[in-house]
Amino acid sequence: MGLVEKIQDLTDDNQQTGLVERRRQRRSPVVRALRWVACLAVLWATASAFKSPSIFSSLVNNAPTSLGNLNWPWSKERCRPPSANLFALHPPRPSNDLIIKASENLDKYLTDRVSKPDIDSISIAVVTSTGPIFEAGYGVLRANESDPGEEVRGEDPLPVDRDSIYRIASISKMFTVLETLILRERGALSWDDPVEKYLPDFSPPSESYGWANHLAGLQAGDEKPRITLRQLASHLAGIGRDYPPSDVGDWPLVDPPQSNSLASGHVRTPEYDELMDSVAEYPLVNTPYLYPIYSNTGISLLGLSNLAANRLASANASAEPQTHKELLKRDIFDPLELNSSFYRIPASDKLRAHIAVPKTDADWADISLGDMSDAAGGQYSSLGDLATLMRTFLAPDAKGAVVSARVVNEWLRPLYVWGESTQRVGAPWEVLSLEGSTTYTKGGNLPGYHSEFALVPEYSVGIIVLVTGTYSDTTTILKEAAKRFLPTFEKLHEVELRRRYVGTWANGEDVAEVVVQDKGALYLKKLVVRGVDVLKLVKAPSPAALWSTGRVGEFRLAIGRPELNDVSNIGCWPYWISIDPGVNSRGAPVDLLYWKNGVLSYPSAGVNLARNR
Repeated sequence: MGLVEKIQDLTDDNQQTGLVERRRQRRSPVVRALRWVACLAVLWATASAFKSPSIFSSLVNNAPTSLGNLNWPWSKERCRPPSANLFALHPPRPSNDLIIKASENLDKYLTDRVSKPDIDSISIAVVTSTGPIFEAGYGVLRANESDPGEEVRGEDPLPVDRDSIYRIASISKMFTVLETLILRERGALSWDDPVEKYLPDFSPPSESYGWANHLAGLQAGDEKPRITLRQLASHLAGIGRDYPPSDVGDWPLVDPPQSNSLASGHVRTPEYDELMDSVAEYPLVNTPYLYPIYSNTGISLLGLSNLAANRLASANASAEPQTHKELLKRDIFDPLELNSSFYRIPASDKLRAHIAVPKTDADWADISLGDMSDAAGGQYSSLGDLATLMRTFLAPDAKGAVVSARVVNEWLRPLYVWGESTQRVGAPWEVLSLEGSTTYTKGGNLPGYHSEFALVPEYSVGIIVLVTGTYSDTTTILKEAAKRFLPTFEKLHEVELRRRYVGTWANGEDVAEVVVQDKGALYLKKLVVRGVDVLKLVKAPSPAALWSTGRVGEFRLAIGRPELNDVSNIGCWPYWISIDPGVNSRGAPVDLLYWKNGVLSYPSAGVNLARNR
C-alpha cells in the first residue's frame, strides 16, 4: 500500500470513529505525529502530482513554441521574487552615507546639465514614504527677463525651489484618473461603466466602420462600441489624440503643419458640442483594447464623465462643482493642502511670483487650455505639492491620503504590454524599467515646460522632475537620477533584509537557514523539522525563494513545479500557480513562514526558531 493510500485509510477510519474516540485521538501524541507525517505525505503527493498532466501542462503543450524556446512573457531566465519592501514604512534617511553620496553625485550631474543653454531650470526631488530625501532647484525662475535680478535690487536672478510653480502638462492626466478613483470609492461610478452613462451625447461609430467607409461617404451603422471609463483612462478606447483634428488643406505641404496637439506651439480648445460631433463623425483609430492610442481627447472625456458622475450621485446637483478644476480643488487640492496647484493663473501676487517662466515660449506661462482640455494637460503645480501627493502614494499608512493603499496597489498595474519589451501602459501610466525596477511614470510636455512623475513601488520611492527650457527629454534626467539612487536603495534594502531575516534560525534539532541573493530577494536554503528535510520532501528548488505576502515579515515558500522550475525562460509561471497548495497543518498552510518579535515561525510544523548569534 502506498503512502497516499495510507493517508486515505487514516482519513476513512477517522470519519467512522465516534466523537469521544476522535477527541481521545486528538490528545494522543502518536496520532499527532501521524498527522504530521500524513500532512507531509500529502504535500509530497502534491509535489509529485505536479508531474502529471494538468490544465497548465495542456496550455504549454498547445503553445506555438516549445518551452525551451519561449521568450515572452518571460524576460529573464529566473523568476525574481516579489519584493519584501521594508521601505514602505521605514525608508532610508537623508543622513545615510550612501544617500549622501548619491545626492552629491546627482547634484554634480544636474549642476552641469543646467549650465547648457537648452535648460532654463530644473526642480527635482527624490521622495520616500516620509518625504523627500533629495530636493534641489537649478537655474532661474524667470528666464524670459533680460535681467532677471533687477527686481531684487541687483541680486542674482531668482532661483527655482520647491515652491516654484510649473505647468505640468500631461501629468494633469494622472490627477484626472485619481479623481475617477476617488469617485469610484465613493460609489459615484464604476471603472467599467460605459461612457454614455454619464455623457449621453457620446456616440462613436461602430468598430467595423473604417476609413474606407467614411471616405466613401457611407454612414455608420446603429451598432455602437462599448467604451468604458477604464478604456479612456488607459488610452485603450481607440479615440484619436486630439479632436477635432486640424485640416491643413492640400497635402503634402512644403512647411510642417500646425497640429491641434497640446504639445504644439498654439492650441485651439474645442467646445463641448464640437468635441462630441468629432467623436461621432470620425472612425475609431483602432478597435478598443487592441493597443493604446495616446489620447488627450480620451482624458478630456474622462474628466467630463467625472463631473457628470459626481452630479448624478448628488441629491443637489446644482451645488456640485461645475468644472474639472472645481472638482479637483474640492477632492484633491484642498484635502492635501496643495496650495500651489491650479488650472488658471491666480490673482494672488504671492503665487504669481512663484511661476517659472521659460526664455523661449514664455507666453505659455499663462495660456489657458480651457475647461474641455484642463483634464488632459491644463494643470500647474510645484515640486512641493507633487512631493506631498507622491508621499501619500508611497506610504501605506499615509494620513490624509485621498485614496487608500489598496486603491494605489490596484492603480499601479499595467493594462497593456508592448510585445516583448519592458514598456507597458497603465491608467494613464507609462510603465518602464529603471535600473531593473518596474517604474510607473507620467510625463508631460508643453512648449517650454517638461515634467516627469515616477513611482518605484519595489522600494517605495519616487522621482519628480520639472524643467523649463527647450530641452524636452525629461526621461533622460529621470534615468540619470534613477541610476544614482535606485542601486543605492537596492543596497540599503539588502542591508535591512540581512538585519531582519538572514541567518541560521534554530530550536534544538529544528533549523532553518535564510540567505539573500538576486537583487535582495530572500531564499530559504535549509529547513529541517524533526529530522525531515522539508525542501527535499516537497522537491522545492534549493534554495527556495520566499515570496512576500505584502504583510511585514510574512512569506510563502515558492515550491513551484519540479519538472518546470529549471526550464529556460519560464520565469515565474511554475511558482505563482503553486503558491498556497491547499495543504494545511495545525490550521496553517504548509508553505507559510513568518517572523514576529524576532522569532521565525513555521506554524504548520508547530515550530518557532530563534536566530543563532
